[in-house]
Amino acid sequence: PIFPSDSMIEGIRLAKDNGLPVSFIDLAMEEYKIFDDFSPPDDYAINTIGLKKFYEINKDYFITKNEYDNKRESNMAFHLNRLSKLNNKVLFIGGMAHWENIKEYIENKTFMFHHHEIDNVNTPFLAKPAPKSLPYLMSEIPYVVFNYEIARRFNLPFDKWKIIIKLVQEAKNSDSLIEEDFNTREINNLIQYALKLANMDNEILPDLFNLLLSAKQTLGDDYGIELLDLAKKYTYIESQDLPIIDIDENNFMLSGKKITLKRKFPNFSLDPNSNNQWEKLDLKRKKKDDLPDDYISEWFFFGFYSHIPEDIILENFIDRLENKALNEINKEPKIKEFTGSLLDGVDLRETIRDYQNKKIYVKEYKKEKLDVGAWLIVFDDDLTFEKYPWVMSLSAEHNNESDIAFYATNPLVDPVGKQIIKAEYGALLAFKPPLDNFDKVSIEEVDVLENLRVYQMTTLAIELSKGKDIIYVSSKAIDPYFNSLAQSKGKRLIHIPISRFSNRNLRKLKKFHLLKSKSTRRIADDYI
Repeated sequence: PIFPSDSMIEGIRLAKDNGLPVSFIDLAMEEYKIFDDFSPPDDYAINTIGLKKFYEINKDYFITKNEYDNKRESNMAFHLNRLSKLNNKVLFIGGMAHWENIKEYIENKTFMFHHHEIDNVNTPFLAKPAPKSLPYLMSEIPYVVFNYEIARRFNLPFDKWKIIIKLVQEAKNSDSLIEEDFNTREINNLIQYALKLANMDNEILPDLFNLLLSAKQTLGDDYGIELLDLAKKYTYIESQDLPIIDIDENNFMLSGKKITLKRKFPNFSLDPNSNNQWEKLDLKRKKKDDLPDDYISEWFFFGFYSHIPEDIILENFIDRLENKALNEINKEPKIKEFTGSLLDGVDLRETIRDYQNKKIYVKEYKKEKLDVGAWLIVFDDDLTFEKYPWVMSLSAEHNNESDIAFYATNPLVDPVGKQIIKAEYGALLAFKPPLDNFDKVSIEEVDVLENLRVYQMTTLAIELSKGKDIIYVSSKAIDPYFNSLAQSKGKRLIHIPISRFSNRNLRKLKKFHLLKSKSTRRIADDYI
């Protein structure tokens, strides 16, 4: 099969655009070995070094010829000699591996005419590929080919690498990834990783496999699947009533008839039972139930069990907050004159300031261990009922978990399945170790007017925390009233600006799922 950006098609187009004749000069061979294992050099280098230099560098690395190639090359040389006598200039489009021999045949006049070995060649015909067959038929990424077509039609410059970057950027805007809101740095990390993988394969630009592998390793399976779906798209659809070509493993299916091909096709099916390199990607499409109209009635007995991987993310984040808090309270060290110990390092500013007295000053950070009992994280200052209507309080299942209370988005708007709902935190209050039974936070205690939500959570954190330290994460500074209230209770609020955390980590933390029952955990990974 040939495709729109194929060099033969481009040659025919050039001839047609300029009103010139086309001559097909290759020899039809009955038995000809196709070198599937040969990896040609990356022709993107031509953009930098030019075609002539590219050819000179690579010509000695082409595969050794055989008797079949000698016949073909002798025949092509014969026809090129014939055509050169009929035309002032001839544009020859052929494989680089053949040119040296063809040139030698022409220069030495040793070429020969050969008859085709296949007498009965069926007349070529037009057919249109089924959409799912395009990636198999094209040796190039369909998305790249389509953009080449657009550039050619409007006489625009075309750069394959820029189109690949465009592909990667467009994939992040798909409907299923809108919530992820991947930033420029994350996309750049994917691109740089893909380039390194290409370099390991002795290529300049990454192929589709390396693009998907880098996508999976950096942004996850969901992004990788969207990237694959977009890469396979070739949005031009032939409207004529043409026969349809479909692919069945390594075979053509045309009008219900199977046509076996020598060429091997890649397997893009992501079938876990297939035996090919694409299986290494292990991209998994997440399940999503088709919910009946009355699905909400099934949730009267919803159990509100957490998803274990998200528990781990939350608990690890809470544990790391203590180190962040220590950095916040240890910002200002004590400055002392050097007396024999460097303590936490030389204080250059004070040492230079007192240079005339020839003294050295060192700094000492206050060493203390935090006693944290509560964490309050305000993800969004706009905690309105409209944005965060869901008010909930959940108890820890064991002592290594936290009791939590939160304001969140409506979980019924876009449920994952019959047994799984999802939402995003607006604000989260956590207690670790868990509170005693008589101190547990009830839903009624946090279900207050929207302008009192932060006030109520902060007050509960101060009142109920078992430790004297409370970590407060938000974009705004702590109201002095709460600092005074905490001091009166023998406690301390430690503020960490939310800007200290990456958007990626915050997005991962904000999004959470709840399950109908403990048994739902067995299938949750298939959906989440």
